[in-house]
Amino acid sequence: MTRETLGSLWQRYFEARRRLAEADASRGRELRRRADGYRDRLVTNYSPLVKYVAGRVYARVGKHLDLGDLISWGLVGLLEAVESFEPERNVKFESYAISKIRWAMLNEIRQQDWVPRSVRRRAQDVERATNALIHRLRRTPSDEEVAEELGISFEEYRRFQSQYSRSQVASLEARIEGEEGVEFQSLIADTGAPDPQSWADRRELREQLIAAIETLDDRERLVAMFYFYEGLTLKEIGRAMNLTEGRVSQIRQKALRKLREHLAHHPVALNL
Repeated sequence: MTRETLGSLWQRYFEARRRLAEADASRGRELRRRADGYRDRLVTNYSPLVKYVAGRVYARVGKHLDLGDLISWGLVGLLEAVESFEPERNVKFESYAISKIRWAMLNEIRQQDWVPRSVRRRAQDVERATNALIHRLRRTPSDEEVAEELGISFEEYRRFQSQYSRSQVASLEARIEGEEGVEFQSLIADTGAPDPQSWADRRELREQLIAAIETLDDRERLVAMFYFYEGLTLKEIGRAMNLTEGRVSQIRQKALRKLREHLAHHPVALNL
């Protein structure tokens, strides 16, 4: 689909959506069918973005996920992006959609319980054994005593404890039990925090980069964002923008040339 055709499709979709909001019940069904048709065509056109985000999330989260599930969740995010997109905000749809798609996937992952059932059952056995020992001994039992109560070796019990602790996930915003007002994140040292001079230099660099990016036209800015920020290949960018790989390469080179020319006059940018 060419850029002109895609732009026309967006216009027809927005118009159908506007008319649907103003229509009475007698015309609502037909306008809904028309708006849904335009929406589905837009989702189909931008579906390569879902596969791209799914691949990145799959690579980072691990092999316990099904790639097909990620794509299904991502399509829901893309659908929501199309339905909620407002061009008046001056945000590129591709950037907006990628954010929505990634959020839909991560939200589903957070709702899943990835602890294996066997580990969950053993954890329940440990809890029952510990409670029984506390009731019988009138004190907190040692690990050796819990292992004996379970009828397993101490080494096996320690292996389970290690496995179970790795399966637990806690929010950094969660408060520590018994410590009012203390969150987990407050106890984590920020070893990556820059010193004041580095912070000032990076702030200046950011301002220079923003000024440099403003020298790019819309297509150059979009290609630069996809290539350097989102990590898409030239072929993936071409599919998303309906351009050939060679044309995308030309646009990227032109954008790089503009950025270099602007930043060449700023020593802070060159030193970082």
